[in-house]
Amino acid sequence: MFKRIRSYCLFGIKAVPVSVEVDASQGLPGFTLVGLPDNAVRESRERVVSAIRSIGKVVTGYRTTVNLSPADLRKEGSALDLPLAIGLLVSAGEISVNRLERYVFVGELSLDGLLKPVRGILSIAMSLAKDGSVLVIPRGNAQEASLVEGLRYVCADSLGECVGCLESDDDSCIKTAEGLKTNYRQEREDVPDFENVVGMESVKRALEVAAAGAHNFLLVGSPGAGKTLCARCLPGILPEMTEQEILETTRIHSCARRAGDSGEFKPVTSRPFRTPHHSASMVSLVGGGSRLAPGEASLAHNGVLFLDELPEFNRSVLEALREPMEEGSISVSRASGTVVWPARFMMGAAMNPCPCGFAMDPKRECTCLPEARKRYRDKISGPLLDRIDIQVSVPPIETKSFEGNPKGESSASIRSRVCKARDIQRERFAGTTYRSNAEMSSDAAHRFAEMSKGTEKFAITAADRMNLSARGYYRLLKVARTIADLRGSGKVDVEDLSEALRYRAYR
Repeated sequence: MFKRIRSYCLFGIKAVPVSVEVDASQGLPGFTLVGLPDNAVRESRERVVSAIRSIGKVVTGYRTTVNLSPADLRKEGSALDLPLAIGLLVSAGEISVNRLERYVFVGELSLDGLLKPVRGILSIAMSLAKDGSVLVIPRGNAQEASLVEGLRYVCADSLGECVGCLESDDDSCIKTAEGLKTNYRQEREDVPDFENVVGMESVKRALEVAAAGAHNFLLVGSPGAGKTLCARCLPGILPEMTEQEILETTRIHSCARRAGDSGEFKPVTSRPFRTPHHSASMVSLVGGGSRLAPGEASLAHNGVLFLDELPEFNRSVLEALREPMEEGSISVSRASGTVVWPARFMMGAAMNPCPCGFAMDPKRECTCLPEARKRYRDKISGPLLDRIDIQVSVPPIETKSFEGNPKGESSASIRSRVCKARDIQRERFAGTTYRSNAEMSSDAAHRFAEMSKGTEKFAITAADRMNLSARGYYRLLKVARTIADLRGSGKVDVEDLSEALRYRAYR
């Protein structure tokens, strides 16, 4: 008997429909699986047959042929275990399912018939939300599927429970997702507060501007000056994610989830703050590999990608970030295909001014030769540095400043100003694809950064004297627009441009 079971496979972030076509006929017993399966799919027969045997059913003794359509798409992972098991049971006449065509099956089976969660359920759920299909998934993926409003789904702990729901044809097993109506907002408990950072008011201000406009930033200072500490305080002043941003980010993290990841997968409700080590490879940073997985840049989507000890990264790895910093996406092309991953992130970085680190320290003498300093700074290319909107020096703190355990302005206070500036930008960009000032095109930056003729002349003269490129000039306007937003002004003034110019001083 021939049966067709609906399922899905992942190709990057995209969910691709797959038909599991099962034909069980009389003849010499055997099992043939075609349709470009990888090793995990090819081995599924052993898991599936054992799982079916655990519920008292038998599907052996037939000449069974299974085709995974479309045949030219490589099928990877264990998500096809459940549709294969249902296909074998139905085609062998062991179970009868009414309206089989409305169900979509995804899940991994263990030998004893238990259903295990798989990655990428959110992408599949988003593809099915509006076509009336019923998604059948492991219970471990239920919370992820419930994020897509209107999705109809059935969750089960085992193959036996799944078969029971299908044979009963009882719609009471079918749930309807309510989406993000539940309050998923969470505070990051591991984020240090700016009130515990002594002094460094200029650095705090620079990071406030960066957070308000989602601008890239670079902190340069001596070892121990507090560069990394200030950067780690940044998530505490970023605005909450919108529902759309939560879904976008969670979708990427769901597709990137690896086998063996412990704990139940939960939605990403706090802006990501990714800090890869400086030994990271290009694949780990921008994505790729055998299964075209997303890299750290994509996992930082809608959040921050912080690169500490920037010059210690491989130069070719850093250069690979230039396009996503401009485009907000990464296109990974390999022999197996081309995948586009979202990568709209704030790029933050920290570095020492020289190999020994003390070129900017008033108390310690730098021992580096001029050529050594030049080679160290040349590790950061001009095109990459030109894409960093805010570049500030971090001066060392006098130890006497710690007397009396002084407190600074809290992250909550700074965050309130950042959120007000973001609200202004949300209203300004209503009806466009922009979400923040940093995302504006050059034309939009010129249009939205309203200036008087005298102010515009000042900006052009200053950019000319500082030898800014055309990109640098428009990035200057974007930062000035953010500074004006922070003080609630509709127009960009000379004082806004002057502060923005100070953030381009390190070159």
